[in-house]
Amino acid sequence: MSAEAAAPTGPHFSLAELFRPLVQPIIAVAISVLVGGLLVLTLGENPFEIYWLLISGSLVGWPNFLVTLQMMSPLLFTGLAVAISFRAGLWNIGAEGQMIMGALFAGIAGYAVDLPTFLHIPFCLAAAFLGGLLWALIPAVLRVWLNVNEIVVCLMMNPIALLFSGYVSTHLLKAPGPTNKLPDIAETAMLPTFSLYSQVNAGFIIGLALCLLFAAINGWTKKGFEWKIMGLAPRFAYYGGIRVPMHAVVVMMISGGIAGLGGAEQVLGEYRAFYDNFSPGYGFDGIAVAMLANFNPIGVVLAAFLFGALNGGSAVLQMMTGLSKYLVQVLQFIVVLILAAQFTWGWLRSRKNPITAQEDRLEPETEES
Repeated sequence: MSAEAAAPTGPHFSLAELFRPLVQPIIAVAISVLVGGLLVLTLGENPFEIYWLLISGSLVGWPNFLVTLQMMSPLLFTGLAVAISFRAGLWNIGAEGQMIMGALFAGIAGYAVDLPTFLHIPFCLAAAFLGGLLWALIPAVLRVWLNVNEIVVCLMMNPIALLFSGYVSTHLLKAPGPTNKLPDIAETAMLPTFSLYSQVNAGFIIGLALCLLFAAINGWTKKGFEWKIMGLAPRFAYYGGIRVPMHAVVVMMISGGIAGLGGAEQVLGEYRAFYDNFSPGYGFDGIAVAMLANFNPIGVVLAAFLFGALNGGSAVLQMMTGLSKYLVQVLQFIVVLILAAQFTWGWLRSRKNPITAQEDRLEPETEES
């Protein structure tokens, strides 16, 4: 045997393995750009000019770039919230309702409590986290103890949160005046902004920090590994000694709390009060961001930036060409549709495999249960 054959080779990391998670998102974005270009052609416009307007309107110039960061900020929270739960095998599509409840709690804490700045801002953030946590606790408990599908419960909880917050802001705690809102928060509760050109505030830094934190948790901690195993093979995790039901509740609570912090970023940093129906759908956009990120916290930052740039450039696009800003939503919808199709195809293939097929219950049935 030669010396070369006997020498240990050690671990091998190929570029294909490193970039494999990026393949599906890149394909989805590329197809979306292509289909969007064909759609623009049918409207009699030049696709290259339209896409350049989107890019320049969101990235070229400091004011435009700040608007992109402003649009990106809430998506950091909702995208991360969805990514955490999906990675653990829990379908938390209630980030919209959890964000609304977090914003409501933050708005009440912002005007009803008198504290110095160094205490008031953390208190409002904690209140927002609690609001989102409690709203996510309901589907979590129903999922674990009654095996009620969390998708159905979350879908029901979203409009309930919207209606409840609307009742509070239009009747119970409405501020004087024609606008349906709570009273303005105190100055001690306001998140500092970074520029006069936009409402980018300290919440953006908080969102980035949370993404980095959970990237570290997922990559280097026991809890992150356990959550990943829960998502890949819940029965294997259960028989391996992981307390799957308890972890499911914890993950849903953390996910809801982070979505609630996204509501606090809007109330404490951008609007400075809770407004009825303030969210244009950040929670639902967070699902698209998480899917594009492949449920990776670092990918959430990149996907949120892409969506923020598209949303920021859409206003410039409409002003310069007359094309509807909803063209951007069409592009986003195509991305989500492709990713959902790829995900569904992979899920169906895994269900056909008797080794990887999983039951719907978080823990296996026993004769006693």
